[in-house]
Amino acid sequence: MENTITFYQTCIKRLLSEYEPLNTQETEISLCFDDERMCYLVMRTGWFQKYKRIHRCLIHIRIKNGIIVIQANNTEDPIDTDLIRMGIPKEKICLGFVPADFRAYAEQHSRGIQDIDINHDTSGGDIMSESSQQRAFYRPDSAGQV
Repeated sequence: MENTITFYQTCIKRLLSEYEPLNTQETEISLCFDDERMCYLVMRTGWFQKYKRIHRCLIHIRIKNGIIVIQANNTEDPIDTDLIRMGIPKEKICLGFVPADFRAYAEQHSRGIQDIDINHDTSGGDIMSESSQQRAFYRPDSAGQV
């Protein structure tokens, strides 16, 4: 079990580290990794148009009883799918932000990992470019537009 937890921790830290370079002039990304308490966060802090404080948890993951619990995912990225692709069994990942009563329903009605093709636009468009596959989430531009 110890090796499994260490593997989970390594995968989570590797995945969340991909967000670190996404700083802007107004905001900073902070990675908070606590292996002892098995808690992992990606935070965005800073200022929007100099007067509005930004302090937001983008991702919050915990490991509890050998299960990876995604407590928050305020990005557009399917981090559960990314963890599965890294070798973590689907049944060892729980979407903690989905109410417990709906988890079984969501699982029954979700597409399997083998059905997802991230390089194909199902609307009939062309293959997405390399740059469009990069991590994306709230990034205010210099004009203050979202």
